[in-house]
Amino acid sequence: MASVFDGMGALLSEALGAPVTIAPPGEAPRQIRALFRDADSAVLTEGGVELLNAVPTLRARRDQIAGLCPDGLVALADGRRFRALASMDGGNPDPGGMVTIQLEEA
Repeated sequence: MASVFDGMGALLSEALGAPVTIAPPGEAPRQIRALFRDADSAVLTEGGVELLNAVPTLRARRDQIAGLCPDGLVALADGRRFRALASMDGGNPDPGGMVTIQLEEA
């Protein structure tokens, strides 16, 4: 069933994201637009509660970061590099839906 929110992940990534280079295991590096949050940054939950982000995260469209976990690499424009640990998928079946990946510095 279609929803008025289908495709919102793509719009958010394009409007608010920054270029990052990702390299899923066994694949060539490629550039996407994603939302990066550093550790110790405030994150607003769906319930409107503000939490302190304990680990760095990358948020992007599901179809763009498929296969990144575990052990994929993420390189930011400022030269910092991270390893993908785990996906925090909200369960939205939309291929353009947003997925958050937990990262650690590489």
